[in-house]
Amino acid sequence: MTTPEVASGMTTRLAVILLMWVVFAYFPVNASTLIVQSDASSTYQEVTNTLIKESPSLQFETLSLEQLKEQPESTLAEYPLLITVGTNATAFVLEKATHQSTILSTFIPSQRFEQLNHQYAFKLLKHKMNLTGVFLDQPVKRQLQLAQLIQPELKTLGLTLGPNSIEILPKLKLAANELGIELNYEALSQEDNPIQRIQPIIKESDLFLVIPDRNTFNQTTAKWLLYMSYRNRKPLIAFSQNYVKAGAIAACISSPEDIGRMTAQQLKTISSGVTPPPTYSPFFSVVTNSRAARQIHLAIPTAERLRQQLLEVEKR
Repeated sequence: MTTPEVASGMTTRLAVILLMWVVFAYFPVNASTLIVQSDASSTYQEVTNTLIKESPSLQFETLSLEQLKEQPESTLAEYPLLITVGTNATAFVLEKATHQSTILSTFIPSQRFEQLNHQYAFKLLKHKMNLTGVFLDQPVKRQLQLAQLIQPELKTLGLTLGPNSIEILPKLKLAANELGIELNYEALSQEDNPIQRIQPIIKESDLFLVIPDRNTFNQTTAKWLLYMSYRNRKPLIAFSQNYVKAGAIAACISSPEDIGRMTAQQLKTISSGVTPPPTYSPFFSVVTNSRAARQIHLAIPTAERLRQQLLEVEKR
């Protein structure tokens, strides 16, 4: 039988437990790793969810960029490891972080990562901060190998580069030389008419590889590329699933889940005390447009067969 004194004590303890639960729910215990998302979109959330799922032994705190902007410096200073999802989150954290930490930037184009790495090189050195990343785009050699699989007789590969993408030209030349491909390219400026410069390149190439550049590549250019590809019966290798749906022949892509998996692998290396170099994701898929291929009288393997062939080539 419960006496009034015992009942009173139990009620008091229950009240204390509930109060503690409310306090800790409102003021969460800091995790060792902070994830900063560029925004609350489902794409960034999928990267984050996969990363957390693949790292069950680690604790995470997740904030959107808007949430972080309230007290950025003091918040960032609480965490030795910062994971930024997307370009905007990476740029903001690099600007605001002032303490010794490791920043793992993920779901970011390689060109933009390199620009930010160069821009904040002195600050990173001054504050003893480490920066590494997982790129959103595909390595150029993988894209050239896809082009060869699409068109085995490929000799001349056409492409254009803008003010930002011109930085990958050395990598393109190296990969093309290793694969025995001749590059037929033009370096465009913002003042150029890209359509006029692209037309002769497509005519004189066996296949055209689309390299995105925000200064010279826009929706109008994308549509004209598709038109010229069909008109000249030249395959177009793209960089996104949407562009393939619009009429390009194929593309290699890494999904948010693919990027999340690779980010978890990088995080595991960091947790062991080693900061790995920035890298592309080894996890990817191939998307194709068989209807577009038929329109230019080109027979191509299935998307899964192309992916398997690329994996076999990369293992050699």
